[in-house]
Amino acid sequence: MLEKLKSKKVFISGCVISLLVIAIIYQVFLKVEKNDQEIVMTDQLIEEVVEETVDTEEVEKSIFVDVKGAVHDGGVFEIMSGKRVKDAIKLAGGFTEDADERQVNLAQILEDEMVIYVPVIGEVTPPEQIVSGSNNDGKISINKATSEELQTLTGIGPSKAAAILSYREENGPFKQLEDLLQVSGIGQKSFEKIKDQLKIN
Repeated sequence: MLEKLKSKKVFISGCVISLLVIAIIYQVFLKVEKNDQEIVMTDQLIEEVVEETVDTEEVEKSIFVDVKGAVHDGGVFEIMSGKRVKDAIKLAGGFTEDADERQVNLAQILEDEMVIYVPVIGEVTPPEQIVSGSNNDGKISINKATSEELQTLTGIGPSKAAAILSYREENGPFKQLEDLLQVSGIGQKSFEKIKDQLKIN
């Protein structure tokens, strides 16, 4: 009888110890998994903050545009990159009463050294003479652009321009604009800001 009680106590003790060991292992596993998740989330947060900081630093730059024709106060103006033709017209004092506003694309994004000519009503002016710059359609060729031209894009500074040129040299011409996402430093946010300012050829 005594032996049975001893065996029963040993069995119960063994079960208790096993349960304790399992509980400890489970807690350790949960803690490790939680730490891994926190590390991943921290890395993602750091990456987003770094990209946002770089974008903020690089977007704060100015370009120069020349506004001519039917505006109140034409001339060369310094303006922040990423602005549009309507902003340049505003700096030039706005349209005169005889300006033919219908011929001007006010939504076009400005480029450095761009010339904006506003014709008067009745004047026949080819579209390429109304707004001229590094290219007539206002877009920069991602496969032909120089570092200086790339830096006229919203949020693209010297480092990102160099990364784009380096990728192009190593991998050949871009086949589609989305390939820019493979360039170091170009995230989805950066791509969304510049995709409408670019063309392949």
